[in-house]
Amino acid sequence: MPETSNHTTIEVVKNGPYLIRGPSRLCDSRGEAVPARGTVALCRCGNSSKKPFCDGTHAKTGFDGTRLAAGPTDNALQHQGKRITIHDNRALCAHAGVCTDNLPGVFRLGQEPWIEADGADAEAIVALIERCPSGALSYSIDGLHPASEPREPLVTVSKNGPYFVSGDLPLKADDNQPTCAGRYALCRCGASKNKPFCDGTHWAIGFDESRGLQAGVWTPPLGVRRFSLVFGGLLLAGTAAAILGIEAAGKWSVRELTRSGALIPELNFALEILLLAGLTFGYWLAKRGNIAAHRYNQTIWVLLNAVLVTLIMAGGMENAALESAADLARIGNWVPWLHATIGAATVIAGLWLVLQMNGLLPQWLHVRGWKTMMRLTFAGYWAVALLGIAVYYVWFLR
Repeated sequence: MPETSNHTTIEVVKNGPYLIRGPSRLCDSRGEAVPARGTVALCRCGNSSKKPFCDGTHAKTGFDGTRLAAGPTDNALQHQGKRITIHDNRALCAHAGVCTDNLPGVFRLGQEPWIEADGADAEAIVALIERCPSGALSYSIDGLHPASEPREPLVTVSKNGPYFVSGDLPLKADDNQPTCAGRYALCRCGASKNKPFCDGTHWAIGFDESRGLQAGVWTPPLGVRRFSLVFGGLLLAGTAAAILGIEAAGKWSVRELTRSGALIPELNFALEILLLAGLTFGYWLAKRGNIAAHRYNQTIWVLLNAVLVTLIMAGGMENAALESAADLARIGNWVPWLHATIGAATVIAGLWLVLQMNGLLPQWLHVRGWKTMMRLTFAGYWAVALLGIAVYYVWFLR
């Protein structure tokens, strides 16, 4: 048996692979050994063509290992029975189904509370909890936690799922640590919101270990990160320069070039349509699990929206200036103000999410229900775009 204890660790490289340093054993889902020597670099972006080993693809796809889930990973709920107390840490669950498949009387899908600690003999519950591969489940009897026994460091590459780590294999990471050091699951699809831990997202995105780049993942020229910086920078700078240049030249209205004669509103209209298409593409990227490209994509379009609001839309509201509440009865006033109200909320929410996705917000400001907020913000952009079309029609075409 290889040496154990503090001679072996797993290091989480920022935006890179997992490095196993020291003697350990690596096996596949059938329990067969995976040959490896020395320091082992395991893919965690999900797109290596040499899985489970890293081949550097994370740099091309712009993989981001930032943990997006809010809240600590050491918050376990207690379900107390007559003899045994079951501790359940949802933040670490990899949804392997070991518990619900084998003791449905204790671990009850679709019921609240979902754990009934007296649903089986304590011995049967203990035996099953010891099989929980993610360490999300633990137990205590009569208030005492069991003493851990030294075990061989082992990393199991599950089929189309996470790395299941067992034994004395400490995790070296800058963020949260597993509550059960001898059992935890590390994401290898690259899409978990609770990185480096698995949160079951591999099921949702259809992670396939037999392929290199996953469905929906694309690597443009220069790689995702460099391409996004170049494209985003040119788009934002070009848009701002065009707007400011038109204003400086006094060409706000050019009848021969546009149908409405309003050059800047026409430009704004075209860019809003492009922005909406870009955000919708980003939504598709997220649904396919291409989180890195989604992050860069949404950042570009949210910032473009902020530029348009600052340089065009905010100043344009002088056309809907209100002298009294009665002015809101006119369609030329209430539609723009409704557009501005929803638009302001959408801009704030979009910027907040972008800052969180890019790791620029402190943890205590992270939105816990970020998925809900993302969906609402995306719906808000659609609502603002439709209202923008209405404003364009009321002001320039009617």
